[in-house]
Amino acid sequence: MALTSVLYISRSTIPAAEAERVVGRIVATAVACNPPVGLTGALLFTGTHFAQVLEGTADAIDDLLANIRKDPRHDQMLVVDRSALAERRFADWSMAYFGPSQFVARHVTRLLNDPSPAEQARAADWLTDLMREFTDPSHVH
Repeated sequence: MALTSVLYISRSTIPAAEAERVVGRIVATAVACNPPVGLTGALLFTGTHFAQVLEGTADAIDDLLANIRKDPRHDQMLVVDRSALAERRFADWSMAYFGPSQFVARHVTRLLNDPSPAEQARAADWLTDLMREFTDPSHVH
């Protein structure tokens, strides 16, 4: 079974006062629904944007992306990277989650605003690597 990886970014439409509760529900739904369809990944929420890496079959990813595009909590979805994957980078995570960070927010915004494909690819790789660092138990202190 061929694996695919997708990194997308979307603008959050969630009111700030409801963000923690609503994003908690999004994560809980992903943790429950992703394993049966073979999806793994990581989600960053900056307070204004989502950045998410999804791993699995192309069909499972495409189905989830179609649902996210229809989700009123997301707007202006942009797939910034889609590639074949030799092995999962988030194999132990049905959905790892990282909350608001101004540092990450600046990089997500840069990724959204940089029209250069080369810069977009570099920023997508950096963001994915950052998520991998966050999920690596040897780096948790």
